[in-house]
Amino acid sequence: MTSNVRNFQPINFKTRFPALDGIRALAVTMVFFAHYGGGAHGGIVLQLLNQLRSRGWTGVDLFFALSGFLITGILFDTRSDSHYFKRFFARRSMRIFPVFYLVCAVLLLLTPVFHYQWHWLQLTFLVYFGNFFGNYNFDLYNIVSPTVRSASVSIAHFWSLCVEEQFYLLWPIAVWLVRDRIRLIWIASIFSGIALLLRIWWCIVHPISPETWIVRTLPFRMDALLLGGILALVLRGPNSDRWQRSCKWIFLGSLAILVPILLRQQGPGLDSPLVLTLGFTLIAFASVGLIGVTLRSGSPVFRLFHLWPLRVIGKYSYGFYIFHMLYQWVWIQFLVFAYNKTHSRAISGVLELAGAYIFTFLLAKLSYDLFEVRFLRWKVNFEYDSEVTEHKHAFITN
Repeated sequence: MTSNVRNFQPINFKTRFPALDGIRALAVTMVFFAHYGGGAHGGIVLQLLNQLRSRGWTGVDLFFALSGFLITGILFDTRSDSHYFKRFFARRSMRIFPVFYLVCAVLLLLTPVFHYQWHWLQLTFLVYFGNFFGNYNFDLYNIVSPTVRSASVSIAHFWSLCVEEQFYLLWPIAVWLVRDRIRLIWIASIFSGIALLLRIWWCIVHPISPETWIVRTLPFRMDALLLGGILALVLRGPNSDRWQRSCKWIFLGSLAILVPILLRQQGPGLDSPLVLTLGFTLIAFASVGLIGVTLRSGSPVFRLFHLWPLRVIGKYSYGFYIFHMLYQWVWIQFLVFAYNKTHSRAISGVLELAGAYIFTFLLAKLSYDLFEVRFLRWKVNFEYDSEVTEHKHAFITN
């Protein structure tokens, strides 16, 4: 926790923000429901739920904003560290790489068993470059029995990991070169504007299927990450309390304009130029506003996202995101099976959603507790100078 409700003090990267795990839980749950739970028809309530579910892709933008906030804070606070690049990249690698490459290795080992057909474009994910091939179908199919869809595996959602990893490679250089907080805010603001202009330009030049590049590549999506970074920088200045209080109005104002834009679209809306341009900017601002509101300990929003169930889900959200789409075809087959048994779309849909969510959570928890945490403990070998001096560490495993 950072400060009391009355006065929000400037923060640093060693400050604990337990409610942010609740934000992670919200983001990953939104994405999960965007990929599952389709076909909710037949009544006003189900149709409304389906409308909300189909917009769950905005959870990825919330992840982007949160990553930009946390990573920028770490980079800015450690910009004078004696091993700035080495320690940052080592610590990021220990968090990101183990489970990601474990999944890739397992899929490769299972290839002779399920006769998966690989293409070189799918292998570009191994170097976090697969997001530049958005038109390609990234499902791994059984080439012996292509009709057996339950054996298929989808890795298409790895595109967002590529975007973040590319940001992690470039933004540390900018922070190290510039160093000054105000100048960094201006640079991040300018490039956020450039991202919006690039999206507008692309929609004009490529009016048919403009989302192919806009949705999945860093130049078009960097504003969500950079706006999160701006939040981290302004909350490290002398007016942190005023900026934190303004986050509520940033969130509410952005949401008031965004909701009508999203609701007027049919389906997810990712084929709409308005959503792909101004919509993405508003989603980024709303995400940053929500993160900022959550930081004030004792506030109603803080208490909501500080709830124990949300914090637990958020703790395992990275693995949850990686695992949730891999076996989607299995759950589609289960949905068909459940419907044939119950003859009810509602009951079979609830069974599928609950089963997939619980299974994914348990898998993510096992992965973290038994595998990932072993690498995370190695972070003690790459502590920043300030952590050693102050005996205050940014990472706690429990």
